[in-house]
Amino acid sequence: MTLRTTAHRSPVRRAAQLAAVALAGLTAVQFAHTVRDRNRWPVCSNNMFNQVLPERLPQLRVRLRDGERWGGLRPVYGLLPLEFFRVVDICVNVLVENEDREVRDRFCRRVVERLNSRPWRAFDEVHASERPIDPRGFTGLEMLVVSVDIADYSRADDAPLHEQRTLHRWEVD
Repeated sequence: MTLRTTAHRSPVRRAAQLAAVALAGLTAVQFAHTVRDRNRWPVCSNNMFNQVLPERLPQLRVRLRDGERWGGLRPVYGLLPLEFFRVVDICVNVLVENEDREVRDRFCRRVVERLNSRPWRAFDEVHASERPIDPRGFTGLEMLVVSVDIADYSRADDAPLHEQRTLHRWEVD
């Protein structure tokens, strides 16, 4: 009868055991982070998108002038053919953080021209473009900031919206 020692184990079996130990260790670390509500990415990313929000938070909304008539408030996602979260960041950079009226006007004009000339369909995280009803197309854009109350807000209706304030308004000359 012979005794097996670790020197006689196959490299494949040893690699499998090492992988199992590493997986068990990472699982334990991830579990501990989850229980303590800690996020140490890339080891543990379960709560990577969690955040504490105030009861009321500001959000951007847009109102488009379709021909001669101003429409209702809409989310900004359909203004640019980009992922919805990028659209929000771009609108904040151009229309909230930037105070140059010429830059704001140029941005709004280009957005309206793009909506009128080259609409797009939804794809993955890109929302479909806003589409005009009037044959003349969109003739104005108004960007607003509203407050959303977490307790009474309905995503399905996008309502109620509180404390509306106009950030910028642009219309065709």
